[in-house]
Amino acid sequence: MSVLILTVVVSFLLGGGLWLALGSRLSFRDDPRENDKMNVVVYFAAMLPLSFVLVFFGIVALEAYAS
Repeated sequence: MSVLILTVVVSFLLGGGLWLALGSRLSFRDDPRENDKMNVVVYFAAMLPLSFVLVFFGIVALEAYAS
């Protein structure tokens, strides 16, 4: 359960950072506020697999290091 929570948090942070770095590159709507929200959601979803790998292997590495 903690892996899922950490994955969502890390994905949100990476997606938000990616949005800050790249901006709203994708245009989904005419309204700029709605377009920004959709871009953050897309960046968040794109970061989910990467975040899961980072969190999962980070926990495995910490457990191996602690042993």
